[in-house]
Amino acid sequence: MTGWQITGAAIVAYLLLLARSAWKQGEFRQYLRSLAIVAALCGIVAGAVAAAMALDSQ
Repeated sequence: MTGWQITGAAIVAYLLLLARSAWKQGEFRQYLRSLAIVAALCGIVAGAVAAAMALDSQ
């Protein structure tokens, strides 16, 4: 396994543990909403970086 694969597996394991904890506390919907917000923000940052790279290569 590469370092990126190990890091990805650790992140997935952490998110699953957080989901389990939220489920037990009855806050699973809030967890999913927060996860969606973080994913959207990561997508926005990735889009901005991709746009900057595309504009810089021209």
